[in-house]
Amino acid sequence: MKKDSVEDAAFILYIFPILINGAYGLWSWIAGGADLDALQKVYLNITREPIIFLAGLLAVCVAVLLDTKYLGSLEDIDRRVTRLAYFCFITALIIAIVSTGFNIASSLTLFLQGRYALIFPALLVLLSLLMRLRGLSLGFSNGVFRGISLILLLISPLTLYILWRLGAAWYIIFAVPFILIIASIGLMKR
Repeated sequence: MKKDSVEDAAFILYIFPILINGAYGLWSWIAGGADLDALQKVYLNITREPIIFLAGLLAVCVAVLLDTKYLGSLEDIDRRVTRLAYFCFITALIIAIVSTGFNIASSLTLFLQGRYALIFPALLVLLSLLMRLRGLSLGFSNGVFRGISLILLLISPLTLYILWRLGAAWYIIFAVPFILIIASIGLMKR
């Protein structure tokens, strides 16, 4: 296959989860009345829809296979998948916050109710971690920092959920996972 066409196909497959969620969400939101209540319902519908989740996950896996077979190194692929995981997690959180009218407690509850908004980035991080473990022998110190970065990103939604279930104050529920994400990004840049 031509390198350019494989790159284009992989790129489209990487952004497919974003496009399908955005298109379906926008269509559902406009059809539902285009207000904040409709946005909350659409958010829950999208983040609980298994077909959209599986289609997005399958598209990313096919993109990784194309990249691995025809194009880049594992480091480049790992970086793409990790960035996609960050983007999906942060975007889902921002949409949850906006859809509740910037009410932090309600937005965190909404975010946690949308199960695939947490599971999809976690699975992408797991995929990235598996690729990283394969490349760990190549550069131990760089691999360790990136591995710790992924672990921090992976436990941030779990921390959010545990703090929410324990009934901690809203600012603690929001701040601790946010700090973990910032630390993860800092270690990733290292």
